[in-house]
Amino acid sequence: MPPLNTWSYDTLGLEFRAMTTLSQLFQVVQVDDGGQLFISAAIDQWTPIAEFGIDVVIDLEGGLDACIPTLTNSCLYIYFPITDDNEEEPPMPRLRAIARLSASLIREGHRVLSHCGMGFNRSAFVAGLILMELGMPGSEAVERLRERRPGALFNDKFAEVLCRRVGGYEE
Repeated sequence: MPPLNTWSYDTLGLEFRAMTTLSQLFQVVQVDDGGQLFISAAIDQWTPIAEFGIDVVIDLEGGLDACIPTLTNSCLYIYFPITDDNEEEPPMPRLRAIARLSASLIREGHRVLSHCGMGFNRSAFVAGLILMELGMPGSEAVERLRERRPGALFNDKFAEVLCRRVGGYEE
């Protein structure tokens, strides 16, 4: 498949280049080692999500996901659209609450998907907050997310916020 987009960035002294194809863009990407935390671009079909056993979805883009199951007790759906503005501080009190809830659910065996429009910034940022709630330092969370999802966190503000947080709180 031909390249969709190519970009580079340098954050915290790390030069990074990513080439994204359409198939890479719409992947569900496992973020943690235990197979319980995932990120992706916008979803429009439930079957690929269900194949991962995901039962918690955090939707950070505008527009409700029509494919979310409506069966009783089948899926917890959290809708909290946020901006991908590189100049604006993210709404941390509510995002920390979502991250705490998600980490708690992961500890109890649930599988969580954080998604946004393209699956690179907002979804990765919230996944980073969840990793931190699970005990990973912010700088390691940024490194992990960029390793697992090439191109993730090219929004410097999101990466900066994660790197300056320790245990979910700013240094």
